[in-house]
Amino acid sequence: MRRLIYTLVIFILIGGIVLTSYAPDNISTVFIVIMECIVLAGVVVGILPVVSYYHAFETGLNNIERALEVQTSSTWSVMAQIEDFFHQRTLDGLFRDYQEKVQVQRESGQALTDIEDYINEDILALRSWQNVVLQIPGTLTGLGILGTFIGLLIGIRGIGFSSIDIALTSVQTLLSGIQVAFYTSIAGMILSLLFNIIYRISWNMLRRNLGLFTEEFHKNVIPPVGDQVRYREQKELKQITELLERLPKNAGFSASGQIGSGAPASAGSNEQILMPQILEGMRSGEFVFYLQTKHDLNTRKVIGGEALVRWNHGKLGTVSPAVFIPILEKNGYITKLDQYIWESVFATIRRWIDSGVRPMPLAINATKTDILAMDLAGFMEEMLKKYRIPPRYLEVEIAENAYLESPQSVLETEEKLRQLGFRVIMDGFNGDYISLSTIDRLSVDVLKLDLRRFDGRQNQGALNAVFEQARKININVAVEGIESMEQLTMLRRCGCSEGQGFYLSRPIPAEEFEKLISGESKQ
Repeated sequence: MRRLIYTLVIFILIGGIVLTSYAPDNISTVFIVIMECIVLAGVVVGILPVVSYYHAFETGLNNIERALEVQTSSTWSVMAQIEDFFHQRTLDGLFRDYQEKVQVQRESGQALTDIEDYINEDILALRSWQNVVLQIPGTLTGLGILGTFIGLLIGIRGIGFSSIDIALTSVQTLLSGIQVAFYTSIAGMILSLLFNIIYRISWNMLRRNLGLFTEEFHKNVIPPVGDQVRYREQKELKQITELLERLPKNAGFSASGQIGSGAPASAGSNEQILMPQILEGMRSGEFVFYLQTKHDLNTRKVIGGEALVRWNHGKLGTVSPAVFIPILEKNGYITKLDQYIWESVFATIRRWIDSGVRPMPLAINATKTDILAMDLAGFMEEMLKKYRIPPRYLEVEIAENAYLESPQSVLETEEKLRQLGFRVIMDGFNGDYISLSTIDRLSVDVLKLDLRRFDGRQNQGALNAVFEQARKININVAVEGIESMEQLTMLRRCGCSEGQGFYLSRPIPAEEFEKLISGESKQ
C-alpha cells in the first residue's frame, strides 16, 4: 500500500508538470505553478507523515509479536527495552513519554494509562497538520475559479468594435481569456480531486493500522483501564480474604452478628470470612467516605462531589468497596452501612457551614435494597431537620436497576425526595432510552451515563445519539467514568457539561475536598 501511495504522489506531481507544460499563456503558467507548490507542500507536511505513521504501526505490530515470542511473564517489560519501538521519530517520542508514565504508575500501584491517551487519531492529526492539509483541495479549486475570473476579465476588457481590425483583435483577446479561464479552472479541479483522493486513502490506511496496533496492544500488552480495575479488584478480594483467614477468630463479631462467638470461618466463603470484620469495622467507625469531584467539563472547575464509602481496616489499611459491597448487598447489611455513611455526609456539611466553608452539592448513593427496606425519603427528611442542612447541598443518586426492577416504589420515593428539595439522579444509565420508556412518570433531574459502556472513539456517534435524544426529551445527562483526554474531548463535542472520573480526579478524603472547595470559594 505504501508503494501505491508513493506512486499516486509521483503521478500527481508529474501531472502538475504536464499541466504546466501545456499552459496556454504566462498567466495560466503562474497559476499552475502556485497550485503545484501548494500540492508539494501538502505532500511534504501531510501525506508523507501519514504514510510514515502507517509504516511505523506495522513496525510496532511486529515488535509486539517479537515480544510475545520471548518466554517471560511480562510482555511489557520486553517491549520497554526496545529502543525506537516504531522507528519513527514522532511516535517513538510519544511512546517514550507513555513508557515514563506507565513506569511511575507501576511503581505506585495505580491503574496503567491507556496507550490511546498518548497515541490516537486526534494527536496524529495534529502532528500531521491535518486541519491545514484538508484546506488544500478547496484552495486549489478556489485558485482555479480565480484564474477563471481573471481570464474572463482580460478577455472582456479588450473588447472593441470601432473597426474590423480592432474587432478581430478583440475576438482573439476574448478567446485567449476564455482559454485561460477554462484551463486554470480545469487544472484546479483535477489537482484538487487527485490530492483529496490520495490524502483520504493514506489517512484511512493509517486509521486501519492504528486500530490494529491498539487492539493488539490491549490484548497482549496492557489491557484497558476497565479490565485492569476488574482484575485488580478480584486480586485484592483474594488477597484480603487470605489475610483475614490468618487473623484470630475469637474476637469481634461473627457472621451471625454475635459478639465473641469464636466460630471459625469457612475458608471457602468470602462472606463468612469478611462479615465479622465488616461488622466490627462498622461498630468501631472504620468505614468512612471519600469524595470524587464532579467537574464542569468546559472549565474543569469543581462543582460538587460524590460520596463513596471506604473501609479503613485496622490491619489491612484501606479496603476497596469492590471487596465488601457485593457481600453487604447480598445479605442486606448494605442498608445499615448506607445510613451510617449518609449521616456522616450530613454531619460533614453541617461542620463546613459552621466553620464558614461554603459547601458544594454532595451526592449520596441509594440502592434498590435501600428503597425497599426503609423509608428513604423519611430518613433524608429527618437528617435535614437534625443537621439543619439546606437540601440544595444534597443530591440522591438512585441506581438504574432500581428504576427498572422496582419502578413503582422508586418513583414514589423519587417524588418525595424532589418535594423535599433534593436533586435526584439516575446512576449507571447505559444510554438505552427504550428501556426507560417503559417507566411511567420518570422525572429525574439528571441521568448519569456510565462511560465505561462506550469503548473508544468508535462510539462518538453512539454518544452523540445519547445526548441528542436527551435534548429532545429535555433532560440533563452527566457522565461518570472519564478515564482519558480523548473521552473528555468526545464529551465536549457532544455538548456534555458535567462529569467525573479518574482522569479528572480520583476519590479523595473529605478533608482534602474541604481544602479544595475552600480554595475555590476564595477565587
